[in-house]
Amino acid sequence: MIRFIIVLIFLGPALAHADGRYPHQCTGDFDVQINQYNSVRFDDEILLPIKVQAFREGRPCIDSLIFSAVDNGPFKLIGEGGAQLDATLLNTNRKPLPVRTVDGRRSWVVDYNGHQHLNLWLRIDAHRVITAGAYSAALVIQSKDGRLTLVDKVVDLGFYMPAIVSLQVARSHSDSVTGHGGHYQVDLGSLNDGARAEWRLKVFSNSLYDVSIYSEDRALVHEQDTGSRIPYEILFDGSRFPASATYQRSYQQSYSGKRRFNMGVEVEGVKYQRAGRYQDTVYVTVTAR
Repeated sequence: MIRFIIVLIFLGPALAHADGRYPHQCTGDFDVQINQYNSVRFDDEILLPIKVQAFREGRPCIDSLIFSAVDNGPFKLIGEGGAQLDATLLNTNRKPLPVRTVDGRRSWVVDYNGHQHLNLWLRIDAHRVITAGAYSAALVIQSKDGRLTLVDKVVDLGFYMPAIVSLQVARSHSDSVTGHGGHYQVDLGSLNDGARAEWRLKVFSNSLYDVSIYSEDRALVHEQDTGSRIPYEILFDGSRFPASATYQRSYQQSYSGKRRFNMGVEVEGVKYQRAGRYQDTVYVTVTAR
């Protein structure tokens, strides 16, 4: 008599437990994308988007991501000449992430918990002037399963601040200057020798810049008789030059990025000129470089 004996060994519960947690031999690997060209700029901050996406085989076992500087100090972007920018990591809702000490480093801790991807923001503080130029830093990013480090990556981060400049006439106590934006009018009233008007210009720049000033007609010109011309002088930053000349000068960026310049005009040689209204257009151009 032949007997067939079947022995059943039930391994189901044990295998189900192991594969249920890491069904794809979880590695904890991930990808990081940082694109400075999609940055969002506000008056006092710049937001740099960071996208973290775990690979399919790396996703299930990651419960947190740790972001930190290469050294043990706070995270900073370093620019040319040693300029430094403070930065803070924000969650998807632009709220600051908690800072903790992990493996001896000051770090930002992000709960991951099996998400396919996370959208974060790096906030660059811009409450003071940011000097134009390139800035860079390196982020250490770790995926963790509890206290176990799964993958450790160093991601280079770059940020470029373009040169910017703005110009406007400061509010003046003089009633002779009116206007706004890039166009202003100066009323000298009834002309006589020594007629004068003064005002202030406000310049903001985060780089070196050039100032150029020139007169369109090189004199005050009668609105009906272009042959009648009255010479005058332009005053700027302690300099005096005839309207027939052009002013050009380079300036250093100030610590605050802001600087005020005194400007004005003074008219001479009015006697025996034809009666009527005279006018000219003066162009003040500030160029960052």
